[in-house]
Amino acid sequence: MKKTLLAGLLLASGVANADFSDAYDVSNWTQSLNGGAIFTSAAPYLVTMISSDDGTGPDYTDFTITAVQGGMVSFDWAYLNGDIDGSSLDPFGYLLNGAFEQLTADNDSGAQNGSASFMVAAGDNFGFRIYSTDSVLGSSYATVRNFAAPVPEPETYAMMLAGLALLGVAAKRRAA
Repeated sequence: MKKTLLAGLLLASGVANADFSDAYDVSNWTQSLNGGAIFTSAAPYLVTMISSDDGTGPDYTDFTITAVQGGMVSFDWAYLNGDIDGSSLDPFGYLLNGAFEQLTADNDSGAQNGSASFMVAAGDNFGFRIYSTDSVLGSSYATVRNFAAPVPEPETYAMMLAGLALLGVAAKRRAA
């Protein structure tokens, strides 16, 4: 019984928050549209972002949230350039505390995709951005899927295991 409970605790603590669910449900994210759009109807599996094409550029379309704990964020992305002047005018990437990390390649008129991961600390603000430098000549589209929220870092597991071991030793002493 105790071993089953311990195994359950270890497994539950290490499971990544898969997709846009629980604390990372799409309803908890902040949307900054600025002429673009964000579609969450396929959540929790994927979110689609569209850059602005309203002629008011430059415009950012952001989808952000505050990390509830530190760890690794990972996701897959797909991008389709719709701006006739090329992808350099509508880049897609991720945000970490306001800093933009571009994932798309400039001057590529085709579809692009990839995977990305980065570390966050509890309280960091992170998310995704599709940016339109001019907001004319077509929108571009980015889809984020297989999103995995931060999971505890290895040292967190070590501390938890040490604490559980101390509890086990104390329980054995009481039983003796």
